[in-house]
Amino acid sequence: AQAATLEALAVADIALPTFPDEQMLFGDPTPQATAERLGELTGEVVVKNGEQPALIALNGASQTVDAVHVAAPVDTTGAGDSFNGGYLAARLAGHAPADAVRRAHKVAAAVVQVRGALAPFATLRAAFDS
Repeated sequence: AQAATLEALAVADIALPTFPDEQMLFGDPTPQATAERLGELTGEVVVKNGEQPALIALNGASQTVDAVHVAAPVDTTGAGDSFNGGYLAARLAGHAPADAVRRAHKVAAAVVQVRGALAPFATLRAAFDS
């Protein structure tokens, strides 16, 4: 799994890892350690960390962006994938990384409030645009 992950990142421009996965797979002690390790492979790194802030690392600088709190998640299936989709959509639309993370957090928060991994598109669009 390590080799496949590193091989994929070697040809990626953006990495969107989840810290608990990186901690388990690579032994990273902190999200910052994950960002530093992956920053050597790709230019833009956003380390997701569940309800904790996401860490953006880009061009030698880093910043955190708070997650959106959901009081009673219905189903967390698809939260990470929806974050990734929201982030990439925002970056492709020209949004800066921090704004893209805020939008991605909102999309993921909308997804965990419905059963299953697919929220209605109108719900996702509203979250992305809010």
